Amino acid sequence: MTTKQHDLAQIYAEHLDSENEKNRLERYDGKEHYYHASGAGTCSRKLYFQSVSKVEPTNPPSAKSQRIMRLGTILHEDIQNAIISRNNINNNINNNINSNISSELHKTIEKDSFVIEGEIIIKELNVRGFFDLLQIQNEGERGSEFFLYDIKTAADYSFKKLFGMGKQSRMEHQELQLATYGYALKEEHGRLDGMYLMYYNKSTSVIKYKEVPLSTMNTAYMFWANIKKEHSKGLPPFQDGVSPVMKWECNYCNFLDHCKP
Repeated sequence: MTTKQHDLAQIYAEHLDSENEKNRLERYDGKEHYYHASGAGTCSRKLYFQSVSKVEPTNPPSAKSQRIMRLGTILHEDIQNAIISRNNINNNINNNINSNISSELHKTIEKDSFVIEGEIIIKELNVRGFFDLLQIQNEGERGSEFFLYDIKTAADYSFKKLFGMGKQSRMEHQELQLATYGYALKEEHGRLDGMYLMYYNKSTSVIKYKEVPLSTMNTAYMFWANIKKEHSKGLPPFQDGVSPVMKWECNYCNFLDHCKP
Protein backbone atom coordinates (compact mmCIF):
# COMPACT_ATOMS: atom_id res chain seq x y z
CA MET A 1 0.00 0.00 0.00
CA THR A 2 1.44 3.36 -1.07
CA THR A 3 0.81 6.48 1.00
CA LYS A 4 0.49 9.69 -0.98
CA GLN A 5 3.03 12.26 0.11
CA HIS A 6 1.64 15.76 0.60
CA ASP A 7 3.60 18.73 -0.73
CA LEU A 8 3.88 20.69 2.51
CA ALA A 9 5.78 23.52 0.83
CA GLN A 10 2.90 24.02 -1.60
CA ILE A 11 0.34 23.92 1.21
CA TYR A 12 2.34 26.57 3.07
CA ALA A 13 2.68 28.70 -0.08
CA GLU A 14 -1.09 28.66 -0.55
CA HIS A 15 -1.56 29.61 3.09
CA LEU A 16 0.80 32.59 2.71
CA ASP A 17 -1.03 33.69 -0.45
CA SER A 18 -4.27 33.64 1.52
CA GLU A 19 -2.77 35.56 4.46
CA ASN A 20 -1.25 38.20 2.18
CA GLU A 21 -4.56 38.72 0.39
CA LYS A 22 -6.34 39.03 3.73
CA ASN A 23 -3.80 41.65 4.83
CA ARG A 24 -4.20 43.54 1.54
CA LEU A 25 -7.98 43.67 1.88
CA GLU A 26 -7.82 44.79 5.51
CA ARG A 27 -5.18 47.46 5.05
CA TYR A 28 -5.10 48.67 1.48
CA ASP A 29 -8.32 47.84 -0.37
CA GLY A 30 -9.90 51.10 -1.52
CA LYS A 31 -6.88 53.10 -0.39
CA GLU A 32 -4.51 52.26 -3.24
CA HIS A 33 -4.09 55.95 -4.13
CA TYR A 34 -1.92 56.56 -1.06
CA TYR A 35 1.82 56.09 -1.25
CA HIS A 36 2.96 53.36 1.14
CA ALA A 37 5.22 54.76 3.85
CA SER A 38 7.21 51.51 3.63
CA GLY A 39 8.24 52.62 0.12
CA ALA A 40 10.25 55.57 1.43
CA GLY A 41 13.63 55.82 -0.24
CA THR A 42 12.77 53.33 -2.99
CA CYS A 43 12.32 53.55 -6.77
CA SER A 44 10.20 56.46 -8.00
CA ARG A 45 8.87 54.48 -10.98
CA LYS A 46 7.76 51.63 -8.73
CA LEU A 47 5.90 54.08 -6.48
CA TYR A 48 4.24 55.58 -9.57
CA PHE A 49 3.02 52.20 -10.82
CA GLN A 50 1.81 51.28 -7.35
CA SER A 51 -0.06 54.43 -6.29
CA VAL A 52 -0.58 56.70 -9.30
CA SER A 53 -1.31 54.52 -12.35
CA LYS A 54 -2.34 51.67 -9.99
CA VAL A 55 -1.54 48.95 -12.53
CA GLU A 56 -1.93 45.29 -11.62
CA PRO A 57 1.31 43.75 -10.26
CA THR A 58 2.63 41.14 -12.70
CA ASN A 59 5.66 39.85 -10.79
CA PRO A 60 4.49 38.50 -7.43
CA PRO A 61 7.17 37.52 -4.90
CA SER A 62 8.47 33.98 -5.11
CA ALA A 63 7.45 31.34 -2.59
CA LYS A 64 10.91 31.65 -1.00
CA SER A 65 10.58 35.43 -0.70
CA GLN A 66 7.17 35.05 0.90
CA ARG A 67 8.57 32.61 3.46
CA ILE A 68 11.35 35.07 4.31
CA MET A 69 8.87 37.91 4.74
CA ARG A 70 6.64 35.70 6.87
CA LEU A 71 9.48 35.24 9.37
CA GLY A 72 9.50 39.00 9.82
CA THR A 73 5.74 39.02 10.34
CA ILE A 74 5.97 36.27 12.97
CA LEU A 75 8.68 38.21 14.84
CA HIS A 76 6.55 41.37 14.75
CA GLU A 77 3.56 39.51 16.14
CA ASP A 78 5.60 37.89 18.90
CA ILE A 79 7.11 41.17 20.09
CA GLN A 80 3.76 42.92 19.85
CA ASN A 81 2.14 40.15 21.92
CA ALA A 82 4.83 40.72 24.54
CA ILE A 83 3.94 44.42 24.58
CA ILE A 84 0.23 43.60 24.87
CA SER A 85 1.04 41.38 27.85
CA ARG A 86 3.00 44.23 29.44
CA ASN A 87 0.15 46.66 28.81
CA ASN A 88 -2.21 44.20 30.50
CA ILE A 89 0.05 44.18 33.56
CA ASN A 90 -0.06 47.98 33.48
CA ASN A 91 -3.87 47.89 33.40
CA ASN A 92 -3.88 45.50 36.35
CA ILE A 93 -1.66 47.88 38.31
CA ASN A 94 -3.89 50.86 37.51
CA ASN A 95 -6.95 48.86 38.59
CA ASN A 96 -5.22 47.76 41.83
CA ILE A 97 -5.35 44.11 40.82
CA ASN A 98 -2.76 42.06 42.69
CA SER A 99 0.16 40.95 40.54
CA ASN A 100 3.15 38.73 41.27
CA ILE A 101 5.77 41.17 39.98
CA SER A 102 8.28 43.20 41.96
CA SER A 103 7.65 46.75 43.14
CA GLU A 104 10.57 47.96 41.02
CA LEU A 105 9.00 46.54 37.87
CA HIS A 106 5.73 48.16 38.95
CA LYS A 107 7.45 51.56 38.91
CA THR A 108 8.99 50.94 35.50
CA ILE A 109 5.80 49.72 33.89
CA GLU A 110 3.69 52.51 35.37
CA LYS A 111 5.85 55.05 33.50
CA ASP A 112 5.31 53.46 30.11
CA SER A 113 2.51 52.86 27.70
CA PHE A 114 2.72 51.52 24.15
CA VAL A 115 0.85 51.96 20.90
CA ILE A 116 1.14 48.99 18.54
CA GLU A 117 0.55 48.89 14.78
CA GLY A 118 -0.71 52.45 14.60
CA GLU A 119 -1.88 54.00 11.33
CA ILE A 120 -0.41 57.26 10.05
CA ILE A 121 -1.64 59.45 7.20
CA ILE A 122 0.20 62.51 5.90
CA LYS A 123 -2.49 64.11 3.76
CA GLU A 124 -0.36 66.82 2.20
CA LEU A 125 2.04 64.19 0.88
CA ASN A 126 -0.59 61.52 0.19
CA VAL A 127 1.34 59.02 2.34
CA ARG A 128 -0.16 56.32 4.55
CA GLY A 129 1.37 53.52 6.61
CA PHE A 130 1.50 51.57 9.86
CA PHE A 131 4.26 52.00 12.45
CA ASP A 132 5.34 49.05 14.61
CA LEU A 133 5.67 50.48 18.10
CA LEU A 134 5.39 53.85 19.84
CA GLN A 135 6.55 53.98 23.44
CA ILE A 136 5.13 56.80 25.56
CA GLN A 137 7.01 57.56 28.77
CA ASN A 138 5.19 59.58 31.38
CA GLU A 139 7.74 61.98 32.86
CA GLY A 140 5.42 63.84 35.21
CA GLU A 141 5.92 67.61 35.10
CA ARG A 142 8.07 67.31 31.98
CA GLY A 143 5.16 65.80 30.11
CA SER A 144 5.29 62.63 28.04
CA GLU A 145 8.22 61.57 25.88
CA PHE A 146 7.68 59.61 22.65
CA PHE A 147 10.01 56.94 21.25
CA LEU A 148 9.37 55.20 17.95
CA TYR A 149 10.59 51.70 17.01
CA ASP A 150 10.55 49.76 13.76
CA ILE A 151 11.28 46.02 13.89
CA LYS A 152 13.48 44.48 11.19
CA THR A 153 14.93 41.03 10.57
CA ALA A 154 18.35 40.72 8.97
CA ALA A 155 20.43 37.88 7.55
CA ASP A 156 23.74 37.32 9.31
CA TYR A 157 25.76 38.98 6.52
CA SER A 158 23.63 42.15 6.56
CA PHE A 159 23.64 42.20 10.36
CA LYS A 160 27.44 42.09 10.47
CA LYS A 161 27.64 44.93 7.95
CA LEU A 162 25.31 46.98 10.14
CA PHE A 163 27.02 46.29 13.47
CA GLY A 164 30.46 44.86 12.68
CA MET A 165 33.87 46.36 13.34
CA GLY A 166 35.07 49.23 11.18
CA LYS A 167 32.80 51.25 8.93
CA GLN A 168 29.21 50.22 9.47
CA SER A 169 26.64 50.24 6.68
CA ARG A 170 23.24 51.91 6.76
CA MET A 171 19.86 50.90 5.40
CA GLU A 172 18.84 54.37 4.23
CA HIS A 173 15.43 53.31 2.87
CA GLN A 174 14.60 51.74 6.26
CA GLU A 175 15.68 54.92 8.03
CA LEU A 176 13.46 57.00 5.73
CA GLN A 177 10.55 54.64 6.32
CA LEU A 178 10.91 55.06 10.08
CA ALA A 179 11.34 58.82 9.71
CA THR A 180 8.13 59.00 7.66
CA TYR A 181 6.24 57.50 10.59
CA GLY A 182 8.17 59.82 12.89
CA TYR A 183 7.18 62.93 10.96
CA ALA A 184 3.49 62.02 11.15
CA LEU A 185 3.67 61.23 14.87
CA LYS A 186 5.54 64.45 15.65
CA GLU A 187 2.82 66.37 13.82
CA GLU A 188 0.19 64.54 15.89
CA HIS A 189 1.82 64.72 19.34
CA GLY A 190 3.88 67.89 19.00
CA ARG A 191 7.14 66.09 19.74
CA LEU A 192 9.19 62.98 19.11
CA ASP A 193 12.15 62.19 21.34
CA GLY A 194 13.81 59.25 19.63
CA MET A 195 13.61 56.85 16.68
CA TYR A 196 15.16 53.37 16.61
CA LEU A 197 15.49 50.48 14.18
CA MET A 198 15.49 47.19 16.08
CA TYR A 199 17.35 44.50 14.13
CA TYR A 200 16.93 40.79 14.83
CA ASN A 201 19.66 38.51 13.47
CA LYS A 202 17.86 35.54 11.91
CA SER A 203 20.92 33.30 12.28
CA THR A 204 21.95 34.06 15.88
CA SER A 205 18.80 35.65 17.42
CA VAL A 206 20.93 38.60 18.56
CA ILE A 207 19.01 41.89 18.84
CA LYS A 208 20.65 45.29 18.37
CA TYR A 209 19.43 48.84 17.83
CA LYS A 210 20.29 51.64 15.44
CA GLU A 211 19.29 55.12 16.53
CA VAL A 212 18.08 57.22 13.61
CA PRO A 213 18.71 60.99 13.92
CA LEU A 214 15.55 63.04 14.31
CA SER A 215 16.79 65.24 11.46
CA THR A 216 15.97 62.31 9.13
CA MET A 217 12.31 63.34 9.43
CA ASN A 218 13.11 66.39 7.29
CA THR A 219 14.85 64.17 4.72
CA ALA A 220 11.82 61.87 4.62
CA TYR A 221 9.47 64.81 4.15
CA MET A 222 11.54 66.11 1.23
CA PHE A 223 11.67 62.63 -0.34
CA TRP A 224 7.87 62.37 -0.44
CA ALA A 225 7.42 66.00 -1.50
CA ASN A 226 9.77 65.41 -4.44
CA ILE A 227 8.00 62.15 -5.34
CA LYS A 228 4.62 63.87 -5.38
CA LYS A 229 5.95 66.74 -7.50
CA GLU A 230 7.71 64.40 -9.92
CA HIS A 231 4.66 62.16 -10.34
CA SER A 232 2.44 65.15 -11.14
CA LYS A 233 4.34 65.28 -14.46
CA GLY A 234 3.75 61.61 -15.30
CA LEU A 235 5.86 58.46 -15.23
CA PRO A 236 9.43 59.37 -14.18
CA PRO A 237 12.31 58.49 -16.51
CA PHE A 238 15.04 56.03 -15.61
CA GLN A 239 17.62 57.78 -13.47
CA ASP A 240 20.31 56.12 -11.35
CA GLY A 241 19.79 56.83 -7.69
CA VAL A 242 16.12 57.73 -8.24
CA SER A 243 14.57 55.17 -10.60
CA PRO A 244 15.73 52.79 -9.29
CA VAL A 245 17.42 54.08 -6.13
CA MET A 246 19.23 50.75 -5.66
CA LYS A 247 19.92 48.44 -8.61
CA TRP A 248 18.83 45.34 -6.68
CA GLU A 249 15.28 46.75 -6.42
CA CYS A 250 14.49 45.61 -9.97
CA ASN A 251 15.06 41.95 -9.01
CA TYR A 252 12.24 42.13 -6.46
CA CYS A 253 9.87 44.59 -8.14
CA ASN A 254 6.24 43.55 -8.59
CA PHE A 255 5.94 45.90 -11.58
CA LEU A 256 8.97 44.76 -13.57
CA ASP A 257 6.93 43.78 -16.64
CA HIS A 258 5.31 47.22 -16.77
CA CYS A 259 8.61 49.00 -16.30
CA LYS A 260 10.86 47.03 -18.69
CA PRO A 261 14.14 48.51 -17.41
